[in-house]
Amino acid sequence: MYNQLKRVAKSIIPKEWLRKHEDTVRAMVSVFYKGNNFQCPICQFKMSHFVRLKNGNTLCPHCGSLSRTRRLWTMLEDYVDGKSVLHFSPSKSISYKFSELKTVIYETSDFMGEFQAQKRYNIEAINVPNDTYDVVICYHILEHINKDAQAMAELYRILRPNGICYIQTPFKSGDIYEDDSITTSEERLKHFGQEDHVRIYSVQGLMGRLVKSGFKVKAKTFSEDENNFHGFSTSETVIIAEKGL
Repeated sequence: MYNQLKRVAKSIIPKEWLRKHEDTVRAMVSVFYKGNNFQCPICQFKMSHFVRLKNGNTLCPHCGSLSRTRRLWTMLEDYVDGKSVLHFSPSKSISYKFSELKTVIYETSDFMGEFQAQKRYNIEAINVPNDTYDVVICYHILEHINKDAQAMAELYRILRPNGICYIQTPFKSGDIYEDDSITTSEERLKHFGQEDHVRIYSVQGLMGRLVKSGFKVKAKTFSEDENNFHGFSTSETVIIAEKGL
């Protein structure tokens, strides 16, 4: 139902109107999903089922959160108290949630203007002083960046000592796959899985590059049952990169 309504809405309603009234539209649609089988940990909406997207991901009909966003929130909600946070390309659901935390200095950035954000930092040259943030969230960003080593160096620079960067990208087994000669949207979709991706990382490959930038790194992998209560991915890895003293 959700996907059908979304297609109809996009075909007859202007994009800007939908963006402006997104919360109202979601509130109306989510009525049809009310139940007690599952719950979104971000907006606390209880539902009969999550929306199942074509790629297999699960979406909350009430706030629009994806499985990775819900996981991220549960990892950080008790950690960020009293900290300064920079979030690259934040989803609306988690951005709202973080902005409600009065003890957190929360800043957002989106260079391409695709997400609602306060800043437009270029991750390869972030216009902030050294040692600015306690936490940086860099989810599904680095696979878009040509000079990823430069971006990692910038992430390290802007973190305070003992600061942590939470990183996730699509992952593959084996080595990192990249090829600078692959430049068109069609080729990138074929080779990297999306038109604007420039590589596919492996977990170990990405961790290795982060170590070269100075980080101490660990990978945290989660496994869940298919029908878990919060709609998390059945398998998911998050890299936690820490700046030492």
